[in-house]
Amino acid sequence: MYWSGIAQALMWKQFTALGVLQYPNFLETTLQIIPFYIIRSFGGLLYFIGLFLLVYNLLMTAKNGSFIKNEEAEAAPLEKENDKMKRGQIHRWLEKRPVKFALLSLIAVAIGGLVQMIPMFAVKSNVPTISSVKPYTPLELQGRDIYIREGCVSCHSQLVRPFRSETERYGEYSKAGEYVYDHPFLWGSKRTGPDLMRVGGKYSNLWHFLHMEDPRSMSPGSIMPRYPWLYTQSLDISTTEAKINALRNIGVPYTAGYEKIANEDLQKQANEIAQDLINNGAPAEPDKDIIALIAYLQRLGTDIKAKNSASIK
Repeated sequence: MYWSGIAQALMWKQFTALGVLQYPNFLETTLQIIPFYIIRSFGGLLYFIGLFLLVYNLLMTAKNGSFIKNEEAEAAPLEKENDKMKRGQIHRWLEKRPVKFALLSLIAVAIGGLVQMIPMFAVKSNVPTISSVKPYTPLELQGRDIYIREGCVSCHSQLVRPFRSETERYGEYSKAGEYVYDHPFLWGSKRTGPDLMRVGGKYSNLWHFLHMEDPRSMSPGSIMPRYPWLYTQSLDISTTEAKINALRNIGVPYTAGYEKIANEDLQKQANEIAQDLINNGAPAEPDKDIIALIAYLQRLGTDIKAKNSASIK
């Protein structure tokens, strides 16, 4: 997989003589490393075969073996105490008490960490803000939790890095202030699929609807799994109030009392997305999980776009 990572990274950064990306479609780079996935699967199979043989051998050895009689124990003689040992007695005392030693070590590390973290969080100027970045709507908030639940963050990053190859492929590089209301942030650490930080507005609601149902229908050759249950599972909106309250408690500026009417906004936005899908021939229902997920995906990266549009005007 190291070789596949190197190969794919080089393809991401490849430009033509005309100065445009040679592989603008992310899927092109994924298809090139599928043989590496096959080799890795074969290696994994060998590992599990070896593990099975290990367990089998242990069991057979234990079955055919026999216990031996206890032998008399022997131990090395104790050292004579001297002044040097007495001077190091505290540390020797700690070494014999691993739980207390671990606890004291934890306290020492915690003090060092707090000395660094408290000033960083206490000074508001350390938290970058962008005026156009707003908190998620209730429907987007529910969709974000579905995104986490389904493991999307395991295959997609949400962080466009400040490299030419990245900005050409995805758009403007990410700003720290764009994540100020993300709890937890979803930067990700792996790109089995493309970065999604600027996916909002890039495709239609119908495209996302069809893509989640069958990725191959919209992206031939995609290795992304299908998510058919999103079209039958009803969205649990009973958690909306608790989520709004929890986020407000950690600094997200939802107005006081908004949690009481949040589900009204949620249903209104869900109806708008569902109606758009119905108008385009999709059998959408506003109370399903897929509607919330589409709302979240369509929000990603749009706040910074709104700022840029306002600046141009």
